[in-house]
Amino acid sequence: MALVAIRAANGQEVESFTASAEEWQRMQLDPPGTYLMPGSRWPAVLKRSIRGLQFFAHSPGFPGAKSQPESEDHRAAKLAVVKALRSAGYSAKVEQSGQSSDGEEWQADVLCTTVGKTIAFEVQLSQQTLQEYRRRTQRYAAAGIVAIWMVRAPGHFAALSKAIFYEAHQSNRALGDRPVFANRDLPLFPLEIGQEGALCAGSMRIAVPSIDGVRRIPIEEFAIGSVAGNLSFAEEWTWHDNF
Repeated sequence: MALVAIRAANGQEVESFTASAEEWQRMQLDPPGTYLMPGSRWPAVLKRSIRGLQFFAHSPGFPGAKSQPESEDHRAAKLAVVKALRSAGYSAKVEQSGQSSDGEEWQADVLCTTVGKTIAFEVQLSQQTLQEYRRRTQRYAAAGIVAIWMVRAPGHFAALSKAIFYEAHQSNRALGDRPVFANRDLPLFPLEIGQEGALCAGSMRIAVPSIDGVRRIPIEEFAIGSVAGNLSFAEEWTWHDNF
């Protein structure tokens, strides 16, 4: 499944989420092979989920290995970030691929490029090891990109915190009571999704330390502020409203 496809005739990217429902219906009538899946270049089919999200998928018969399907919450979170960044005037794209300096490939959920920096926003709703977070973050760094992780809370984020505590204990380092936020090279923030799901406006929030204590910021505001400079690091990552 993908939010972006390639138009076979000219190689241009086509986004599912910027097409109106009427335009999407017209596109579904285009001949097979009009749109291709990124990477595989296999013909794409245009679909709409039962919750109304438009996306591309491999047409039947694809012989290669397909990536694990994303949840609708994952796609909704990506869309919330990219739309917010664009509304603020930033250049942002979803599902952008690239290579690090050593040739290793990566794909960012949302990639935002502005003067002097490029940020990859990664939505992590499934379990992932601390080592994998570090590996992927370092891969981005090798390409000159800063990664910001938004990790499902409380479950996965709590497990990640325990892994960091254990690692610190093994190396006899004291972390106090805020282990994750205190890591400069691995910006990790808990993503809280309300029971109604990410498709409901205002249901996604990021918990982040501020001078007034931990605040829960709408994911859209968090994305814009991360690019604008509202996040800074001293002893921990901290949010400043007027940085």
